[in-house]
Amino acid sequence: MKKLSLFASFVSISGLISSPAIAAGFSTIYGFGDSLTDTGNVNQAVLEATAGTQTFPPSPPYFEGRFSNGPVWIELVAQQLQVPFVNFSFGGATTGFNNTLDVTLPGIPLPGLQQQINDFAVNNPVADPNALYAIWIGGNDYLPTNSMTFTPFDNPDQTLSNIETAINSLVGIGAENIIVFNLPNIGDVPLVNQSVDGICPSDNQFDGDCLNDLTVAHNDGLASLLADFSSDIDLIPVDINTLFNNIINNPSSPFTNVTDGCFDSTVPSVCSNPDEFFFWDNVHPTTRGHQLIADAALESLGIPEPKTTIGLLTIGLIGIVKKMSNKVSEK
Repeated sequence: MKKLSLFASFVSISGLISSPAIAAGFSTIYGFGDSLTDTGNVNQAVLEATAGTQTFPPSPPYFEGRFSNGPVWIELVAQQLQVPFVNFSFGGATTGFNNTLDVTLPGIPLPGLQQQINDFAVNNPVADPNALYAIWIGGNDYLPTNSMTFTPFDNPDQTLSNIETAINSLVGIGAENIIVFNLPNIGDVPLVNQSVDGICPSDNQFDGDCLNDLTVAHNDGLASLLADFSSDIDLIPVDINTLFNNIINNPSSPFTNVTDGCFDSTVPSVCSNPDEFFFWDNVHPTTRGHQLIADAALESLGIPEPKTTIGLLTIGLIGIVKKMSNKVSEK
């Protein structure tokens, strides 16, 4: 595979107040996953392949290579912990070697999870035992795709095996702290949440109810997988499924819409109130949603929830989002 340039991100630590828990924290955060964690790697690959003439996802309305309208959870966590992060995550990644953006971005080699781990190991044959390694992936293994090289799975066996391989690879080179996210109910994302017929098994593999049943099987298997690892390794599960369920089934402030995406790419248009939407597009959360994901990760790590919103809706970012919304709405 052609060597990909790595988008390494380092967050500002100025203006943050340290606490004993944070001061005794990790040296670095390494991220592995898909578009829910990608902070610009796909965009960087597209910029390089097109000599800087194209971006993906398009900016505006997407924010600086993120698949959202602002910062995503990993950079918010890194900011709270006051540590740098290095992100190997790529939008479109499956848990194997495939990437579902192969048709959307033809000719640009984009990795799956296994290649991300391999790329990390090449440059880090001995992993930093004081670093935190984050894995959040699996949705692209099940959701509908126009990929020419990957067919979505209808059971979690291969996906869980791939995640286990990735964890074992990190542990094998010395990683000791690994945070692993389960999946939200993928049948509830706007892409498929209108395809519910209430019958499973269904003639439609991507029926929302069937995808939610598949999510349950995935999460149950992932919990068992993590429980079987050696107690010498600090494997930290993050229950994103419960977080999403609580938001979607019991919508409350600040979210007034938990079923639709703020950005409709078919028009295209951006809603006037993105802070009130949980979903930014038909799959990905808004940056306000990512803040809650970051809070859940921090809670799983035993870090007290920040008293103030961190790096989420500064005056400057609000201005950027409004400008993006206006530009797209005017098209």
